[in-house]
Amino acid sequence: MVVEGQETPMSELGGAYGRNRDVNRLEALYERYRSGSTVVLNSLERRWEPLRLLTSAMSAEVNARFQVNVYLTPPGQARGFNPHYDTHDVIILQAHGTKRWRLYGAPYALPLESQKYEHSRDVPEVEQEIDLRPGSLLYLPRGTIHAPTSTDTASLHLTIGIHPVLVPGVLQDAVRQVIDEDERFRTGLPIGFANDKELQRRTEETLAELVEVLAARLSPQEMTAKSLKRAISISQPELRGHLTDLENLPQLGPGTTVRRRPGLRWGMTLTEDLVELEFHNKTVQLPIHVADEVRYVTESGESGFTAASITGGLDQPGCLVLVQTLVREGFLTCG
Repeated sequence: MVVEGQETPMSELGGAYGRNRDVNRLEALYERYRSGSTVVLNSLERRWEPLRLLTSAMSAEVNARFQVNVYLTPPGQARGFNPHYDTHDVIILQAHGTKRWRLYGAPYALPLESQKYEHSRDVPEVEQEIDLRPGSLLYLPRGTIHAPTSTDTASLHLTIGIHPVLVPGVLQDAVRQVIDEDERFRTGLPIGFANDKELQRRTEETLAELVEVLAARLSPQEMTAKSLKRAISISQPELRGHLTDLENLPQLGPGTTVRRRPGLRWGMTLTEDLVELEFHNKTVQLPIHVADEVRYVTESGESGFTAASITGGLDQPGCLVLVQTLVREGFLTCG
């Protein structure tokens, strides 16, 4: 529940009802709603299939993670949040009623998650007022200050947050790897350097050397390759029916029909010794001699196949072990 920027989680509602707190939490929610609070349902794509399908398709197209929050605001100029900006791009989808959006521009370009909006700062002048009605869509770039209010009817809208792979994260991960691998980047500055001009000069020389080493060690190609792996698995894993697959794994035979999980984002990389299959934000490594069989499995898609139908040089028991492995890891599903 949110009103004028003050948030109250559901776990804290119902306190006035004594021992029946859990039972009467819904009544406590409605009491807040009747008094002007907005009901916020966070990450609804994790619990409602239509939104999961929507965000999965968008993620595959854009290579970003999507989160959907739903906001139900009562009528009568009610406002959940005070003017603020988000540290990610958002798409607003108006589903019911009308909501008035006041937009104040983006005085601070591309804020990061660590650069939250400071409510103590002066709010700039309103640049636009837009009324969203059912079916309306509004795109707000990261950093756009906004403040929506309801009108004479209740308002229900979806906020789709867009979380791409950001350059700062790519660079920070690469620098962290260098720091972990090279002890020179983990040393302290000379003791007493703040009191000694000569130590300060040597500190500058040492840091200059490390900057040169860092520039030489950072590889744009390697950073891009790692970003690609991250983009492939940026969405929430889809593991519907996986518990049943694991339970039935001992009965999986050469003639059992399996298929790649619907909507699965994956990538395959070949090294000198290994086949690396990336999905669900992990890497499954297989010996290089099964590359043809793995390629068959991945290219067969969601149409369905059996271990006995896999082509390549691997014998049937080996193909069965490959299928069992990929079912156990969640790449394949039965039926």
